[in-house]
Amino acid sequence: MAKSDDEHKIIKFDELNLLGKLVYVSGVLTRTATDIVQSAVDATSEIITETEKAFKEGLDPNVEDAKIIDEIEEKK
Repeated sequence: MAKSDDEHKIIKFDELNLLGKLVYVSGVLTRTATDIVQSAVDATSEIITETEKAFKEGLDPNVEDAKIIDEIEEKK
């Protein structure tokens, strides 16, 4: 039972040695960076999914395809 109590012991940051603080800060930075990247990936995948869905379905069936009315050549 004593082994179980040691596993759930709460250690304060101030009580950690230099290596412990380095490991803790590295873990926090890694977790934060992972969360940021995951949020970006989720947002990107959502945009891609919505874009594909809109392209396949068409947003408004009353809108026709674009037509070129007149072409103008630019002189340089």
